Amino acid sequence: MFDIGFAELLLLAVIGMVVIGPERLPGVVRTVGKAMGKARRFMTSLQNQIEQEVKLDELNRKIMDETRDLDFTQNTIRPSHNNEDAMVPNESPTHDLPEAPGHTPTADAKQVEKTDDSERS
Repeated sequence: MFDIGFAELLLLAVIGMVVIGPERLPGVVRTVGKAMGKARRFMTSLQNQIEQEVKLDELNRKIMDETRDLDFTQNTIRPSHNNEDAMVPNESPTHDLPEAPGHTPTADAKQVEKTDDSERS
């Protein structure tokens, strides 16, 4: 932003010592440094916000360009599958896994009946 070299800083230090005095110069330099830091942070934040707004505007234009030719007044969306494809088969899957010890199909049915009866109570 500012192109200040060593010679300029030395000249400012000498002028500051003459005008402000050696006792108050460190406090003034500290205050000016803090103010410059705040100004830099503010400018960086402002620049980031502007860049974000530009990107958002570009994205909005892109979306508007892509959707310009679409007609949203009618529900023209077709399902991606047929009803036949969406049906769940009634057959239970067959697995080549061995049965658990003590497992019988009738025991499972009795357990389901007990669960159903306990929920009704």
